[in-house]
Amino acid sequence: MPNLNLREQLAGLHELQQIDIKILALHRKLESAPLKIKKLGEGLQIYEKQLNTKEEALSQAGKEQRSKTAQLEMEQEQRGKYQSQLRGVKTNKEYQALDKEISFLQEKEAEIEDEILASMLLVDQLKEELQQQQKVIDTEKAKNKIQKGECEKEIENFKAEIALHQEERKRFFSKVDRNLMNKCQEWLKRNGTGFVSLVIDNACSSCRITIPPQILKESRKYERIMFCPICKRILYPLPPSASDEVPTDEEASS
Repeated sequence: MPNLNLREQLAGLHELQQIDIKILALHRKLESAPLKIKKLGEGLQIYEKQLNTKEEALSQAGKEQRSKTAQLEMEQEQRGKYQSQLRGVKTNKEYQALDKEISFLQEKEAEIEDEILASMLLVDQLKEELQQQQKVIDTEKAKNKIQKGECEKEIENFKAEIALHQEERKRFFSKVDRNLMNKCQEWLKRNGTGFVSLVIDNACSSCRITIPPQILKESRKYERIMFCPICKRILYPLPPSASDEVPTDEEASS
């Protein structure tokens, strides 16, 4: 006669296993959530770094413009002095020498003015780019805040689901042998899959290998626990009609 208690033990273990697989999947999602939040922050940092680069370029362009303006003022001041001196010269040679210096300074001033104009255009361009980059950052910050909120909500949902499943597990404590339960837990932690494997169409549903006839026969007696000779899981035979209704480990974890 089949050992009904063993059959019930295996049924309870398999059902408990499906719950534990769900809990394990939720814990993995929970562990990956902070990394997801961190990546959101890293993405925002890239935009902020680009903004800082543009701010530094704008600061440098402003310094260059001020330096050129100061240089232009010095050249203009010097030219003014030469022009004042020009009015008091007495010889043609002195006049020509000062006139040459004045002409040189005028050419130099024109070059500096061109450089100042280029600096002004660059400053205007960088200011515009800076405004655009700030708009991008503002948009990304708003998006980041929403996504971070969604992640935090997911975390709370995962925790709530885990708590529900943990509560659901309690109903098996009085039905399942504690040693068997611990072994199933150890297997799940070590391998990430269930320890109890359904027998469907004369095969182990975990490793998909056809079970030898003698082992299959013994397992269906439910007189003692039988193991798959390949994957070493506990075999739990089910009638074909019942096996269609029981989820696999993959389905339980999804």
